[in-house]
Amino acid sequence: MADDYLWDPTAAPDPEIERLEALLRPAAYRATPLRAAETPTRRRSIRIGAWAALAAATVVAAAGLSLAGRSRAAHLAPWAVAAAHGTPVVRNSAGALASGRLERGGVVETDARSSAVLAVGRIGRAELGPDSRLRLLDDAAAEHRLALEHGTMHASIDAPPRYFLVQTASALAVDLGCVYTLSDDERGNGLLTVEQGEVELQMGDVNVAVLAGNAASLRNGRGPGLPYPVSASDRLRRAVAAFDADPASDAAVGQVLAAADAHSTITLWHLLRRASPAARERVYTRLASIAPPPPTVTRERVLQGESGALQRWRTDLQSSWVVDPPWWRQLWLAMRR
Repeated sequence: MADDYLWDPTAAPDPEIERLEALLRPAAYRATPLRAAETPTRRRSIRIGAWAALAAATVVAAAGLSLAGRSRAAHLAPWAVAAAHGTPVVRNSAGALASGRLERGGVVETDARSSAVLAVGRIGRAELGPDSRLRLLDDAAAEHRLALEHGTMHASIDAPPRYFLVQTASALAVDLGCVYTLSDDERGNGLLTVEQGEVELQMGDVNVAVLAGNAASLRNGRGPGLPYPVSASDRLRRAVAAFDADPASDAAVGQVLAAADAHSTITLWHLLRRASPAARERVYTRLASIAPPPPTVTRERVLQGESGALQRWRTDLQSSWVVDPPWWRQLWLAMRR
């Protein structure tokens, strides 16, 4: 057959096929050396490295600009106040205008166009947003206590646990070494969002632990609400709001149970402590189905509200409650302190 040469190179070649081979030879496949084959990967890694370096440089530059813009605040004397924007007002305990240092009983006030930075003793800083009022209640060596009468405060504190306290109309925020934002309106309702560390909200016999990556509402007359992840679904947020408004409502408990998942055990654990005795067993069943308690924590002890059993269960759960900021945000926060 004339085409035997195509399948058997030892056969006699066909002249026409030889002519076609000669024409196509310049386009023949040539093996590429391995070094050249690695070039795209190398280029890609170079591009990735360049983008990573650029991102890091951008964060550092932005943090540098932030520091430059706050250089006055970074070197403030204890309890000194600096204007971040506009013209904040400092008043003494008698209500008279004062110099740029906050004294015991005095207040820092901002209007809609101003914001301020307060040096919290020697342990950190508090940034006061527009339309806010912050009062210094105590600057003793044993504790520093402020009152956020209304507005928004962002605190960055490096101190022993329970040394820095902020009173609101709805709860006392006890710092356990952290970075957080606290807001409170003139009706006494507000929100706590924790970025790093932990804040404990207290009102009467109610204690709420809000860890990094979580938030909790404040309701005047009802105290702190259930904590929930800042990444929580709208469904869970609505359910938590319903319970915060009416803790005795079995329907609200049911909404929280239906909306909760493996990422919101912080909400279920606190609900277990605060639900009515009639609803507590349902909460236990839901939480145990997601994250079973340790062997030493029995159903009976939990339903009886035994604090030791609840704390042991919390110890098992707590690592899943914390959601730290991304690395670039942590760098930003560290450079602003």
